[in-house]
Amino acid sequence: MSDSQFATPFADPTDTLLGWASQTELNLTRMLAKHPYFPDCGWGNDKLEKLERFYGIFLARQLAAGADMGALMNVTPAMLSVTLISWAAHNSEHDTFLHDYLVGLGLHPDEEREATLLHDAPELIRRAGLAVVEGASPTDLIFAHTGGLTAAEIPAVLEALDRHEGDIDAVLEEDLPVLRRSYELFPEKQREILEGIVALREFSMQHPSSWLDRDRTHLRPRLPVLVAEAVTAELRERPAGTADRASAVGVATRELRPRIIFDGAAKRIRLRLPQQRVAENDVVSWRVSLEGTTRVFRTGRPWGEPTYAEALDITLQHQVRELTVQDVSHSITWVVPIIDSEDPVLLFAAVNGENLSDKESLHHSAVIAIAPEDSTFVDVVTGEDIPTANEFAIRGWDGWRGVELDLSTAASLQVLRPGQQPSPMHRLRCVDPRRRVRFRNPSAPIPGVTTSTGLPLYDDSLHVDFPPTLSGDTETWWLSISSYAGAGRIGEEISEPEAIEVPAEGGSFMIFDPEAYDAPWVGEYLIRLRGPRNESFRHQFALVEGMHATQEILGACRSFRIPAQGGLSEARLHIRHNGEKPFEVSPEVVHVPADQASAEFVISTEAGDCLPLRFTPSRLTVEVPVVTHPPMWRASRFSCLPRDFDAEGTLRIRGTKDMGDPKIAVRNQHGSPLRTLKLTTEDGGRTYTAAMKELAASCAVLPSGSLEFEWTDRSADRRISVSLAQLTSSPHATGVHLEDGYLIFDDLAEDRMLGAWLWPMSAPWEPGEKISISAKTELPEQFLEAGPLAVQIFTDDPFMVLRAPQVPGPNAFTVEQAGYFKAQPPALAELSAFLSGEAEEAPTDPQVMPILWDNVEVSTNRAAILDALGAHPGAALRALSDSLVPADQQPGRIIAAGLVNKPFATDLELLSDSEVHRTAWIGAMELLGQLPRVWKAVEDGETPRSELRERVQRVGEVVGQELVDTLSTGRDKTLDSACIDQSTVAIARMDATQQDTLLQMFFANAGIVPGAMMQDSARLMAVFECFKKREELIELLTSEDLIKPAVTLLRALRGNDRSLYACARIRFDKLDGVNTEARENAWALAPVVSLVFALSARLHAHGLMGKSKTLDKAALGWSRLANVVPELVTGDIISAEAMVLAARYPGIAG
Repeated sequence: MSDSQFATPFADPTDTLLGWASQTELNLTRMLAKHPYFPDCGWGNDKLEKLERFYGIFLARQLAAGADMGALMNVTPAMLSVTLISWAAHNSEHDTFLHDYLVGLGLHPDEEREATLLHDAPELIRRAGLAVVEGASPTDLIFAHTGGLTAAEIPAVLEALDRHEGDIDAVLEEDLPVLRRSYELFPEKQREILEGIVALREFSMQHPSSWLDRDRTHLRPRLPVLVAEAVTAELRERPAGTADRASAVGVATRELRPRIIFDGAAKRIRLRLPQQRVAENDVVSWRVSLEGTTRVFRTGRPWGEPTYAEALDITLQHQVRELTVQDVSHSITWVVPIIDSEDPVLLFAAVNGENLSDKESLHHSAVIAIAPEDSTFVDVVTGEDIPTANEFAIRGWDGWRGVELDLSTAASLQVLRPGQQPSPMHRLRCVDPRRRVRFRNPSAPIPGVTTSTGLPLYDDSLHVDFPPTLSGDTETWWLSISSYAGAGRIGEEISEPEAIEVPAEGGSFMIFDPEAYDAPWVGEYLIRLRGPRNESFRHQFALVEGMHATQEILGACRSFRIPAQGGLSEARLHIRHNGEKPFEVSPEVVHVPADQASAEFVISTEAGDCLPLRFTPSRLTVEVPVVTHPPMWRASRFSCLPRDFDAEGTLRIRGTKDMGDPKIAVRNQHGSPLRTLKLTTEDGGRTYTAAMKELAASCAVLPSGSLEFEWTDRSADRRISVSLAQLTSSPHATGVHLEDGYLIFDDLAEDRMLGAWLWPMSAPWEPGEKISISAKTELPEQFLEAGPLAVQIFTDDPFMVLRAPQVPGPNAFTVEQAGYFKAQPPALAELSAFLSGEAEEAPTDPQVMPILWDNVEVSTNRAAILDALGAHPGAALRALSDSLVPADQQPGRIIAAGLVNKPFATDLELLSDSEVHRTAWIGAMELLGQLPRVWKAVEDGETPRSELRERVQRVGEVVGQELVDTLSTGRDKTLDSACIDQSTVAIARMDATQQDTLLQMFFANAGIVPGAMMQDSARLMAVFECFKKREELIELLTSEDLIKPAVTLLRALRGNDRSLYACARIRFDKLDGVNTEARENAWALAPVVSLVFALSARLHAHGLMGKSKTLDKAALGWSRLANVVPELVTGDIISAEAMVLAARYPGIAG
């Protein structure tokens, strides 16, 4: 056998990308064998960019080491073909296609390489497994496999659809060479794609302001990902009907969907709720579910905004796998993924905090990484560690850290955990900053000045930084500028598109050329840069060229406004220009009076430009916790009773970063200080805080007085003191009643600026409404004859939006009247009638079930609510997670309500993957509950066994493969490892130091990365909760007498099913050698009791055990056990369900 038979085309066998190349070639070959028409593979631009980047580096290295180009292509036909398709998707120049492709890969494009590629391409494309057409040129074939739509032709295709009103045949007659040639090669595929574009375009016209938010999976034909990405991006910026797409700037976008962001100033990870359309004085209601706990938020229009509610940022207090966001007002639901347990890292752009975690190709030279503390960051291409800087902790994210990664010299990024080595088998991202153009502001914006649409204002031109070009040659980019008209609106084009010649090495350019006009640039603009591959980068920017502004605060404090007579201290803005390009200011001096939050003025030029602006001077804002309502930011002082302060809260104050020696003081009625505390800051002076415990104690003993803030104003070099709260012994009013449609307030304090929040008590889910009040106030019409009302009086603040809390405070008055709240949807009105006693039966509409759960513990008609929930156990289970019941109390609720003894999902249709509930334990119970129906259909020959296997596989995806194993074997193997034994009990007797040392050894890394709930580690952590809460469990297990019922049920299990009895005994047998009759060891029996109850309940649900009085009597105690250790009880219920199903339905695992 000759040596040539063992020859390898790889000249450098030590190349770090050799393993990646081999694995990727194999995967692509398999993929193309299944999907020979490439768009059907489901790949998008992100994956293709990564492939291009790594394949180019790999080829360049091997060629530099002496490899032959033809030989390399010969062993990588799939990678070659797919990268050719990727390049073609963004480049329509047939004549220079192969040359540009080689340059794009980072290879020297000599004639020999181009000739080799041209000669070998047809055979390599065929060998890769791509569909071919005899007689077609390789270039035509490659372009056809893009879906027949290159990025350059998509705008022209959409314009043609506009002209011909969606007529595909007419579009095919247009001058669209790539599309027409692709149609000749693959007519059926190409027509299907065009039909999909027509469907998407029509959908966008039917829902012009919300189509991107809506579910589009029903659209048919479904567009391939590669085409859908490009068409969606184009329609998002330039809707159907836009003319001259190549140069048009398009519509200003808004926050479209919930997303996570990184707040660099606070070092926190936040969920941002998007801007949604909302009527004036109305709100958007949100329900955010995190690990089963649902919280309610409301957003409204910010001051001056005519259409959209403000975006809202919510802090994520700890690491989670995902969360669910529901816009109740518009009936839209999103699932927001957070942490992938297979790739536990979050990546954010360092410049703006944008989430990049789902990207395969990173276009940034610096990113913020949030990962477990033991993670390392490696560039697999070079084999070097990624340089890191500015490490920080994330509050509440135990075991995680944040760090800034310098990717300026990196080509790849891989995040490794202990025991892992750099490998293509782990998630690998490419780094390619060449693909991103960066807009750069000239300096900080002018303080306190914004446009009417909320943009910050600058006094000099915006800059744009181009990276080295992808083509390796000079490229022509096009600059278009339009006026910015606000989110969701199209502005007016300012000028003709301007060509920018970008050199191969990149460069920096000024967007607004100061030499272009004699008049200054004045306006708010939307800028678009379009690249030769139809790249589109846009930016919003407001500019008054040469503007200088000086803010003047009148009064004692010169840095910001503070509470003063009539409202806040007055402020002025003095404006001048640099003398070279004059403009007019009206009024010349902008004045903000004491009773206004801001002032408007106009900048105009001789050229006719006119820009309305708003001056909102900085002000002191405070958040003083009180027991009457949740914390709210205020700018003006308020009045309250001395005992109203919340001793458990934290006082927060914001002004400017140059406040010296800030302190908070309590003063009595004579002005003498009783207690003074120094404020501290954790965010560099943006926010100062103090615990309220000592302050509240001092205030509580006063008949009257004040809470005052004092600091040194460094701008005025003086000590300032301002009253934040006035303490008074007289309440805002002593009572309120209804008289002839008017609210009559008794003894109303007329010297205070007061408002009131109203809630209809027959509809506790309704948001409260804010009204202005006087001694006699007309009741809004919708509240007349609407049943009892809760009325809470508060000190209003004209400078802030004080929205009604979710529920009335303890100082709210009740106004009695007949009826119930009717100004709501029919199902909710029906529920209001039930809660008010005007209807006897609770409604069963799924829409109201979450609200039934909210009220079951407080309603006077609890039995009727339980009947309504029990009649539809599957729907009730789903509704539980959507209710406001905290996640850790939900397992206890289904036990107390008796639902745990019922079969689930029998009242629901078979659920698709997208319909399975996102809360893991609820989704698992739904899926398990539907398996018997599918099993029976399989046994009867009505359904193929493959469907049963697919549903079982879905169970594993939701809660872990361990539960699938339980379905197969009838035995939960985690019971052997996740348990309490003699050694665990022994640890409980040790001193705290020894306990911490041992437990750290056992659980050092458990729970850091959220995983499936039935995995060994998750089950072990659930059992460990018993150790941490053993004092509570000792009290519960001994006082509720749960052990005797558990023994009785265990005996019953032995008579019903010996195998399940053996499973139930596993945890008890593990306690061999422990004196379980001793009170101090009672906690160790909690896992035993939990599993026995769970097995008994699920046996009863499936008709394998008769109704047990013992189980019914123990329900209350079992529910309380679930409140103490909810994850243990939840996991045991799911485990018990799987074991019972395995016993009841042999072969149910498929």
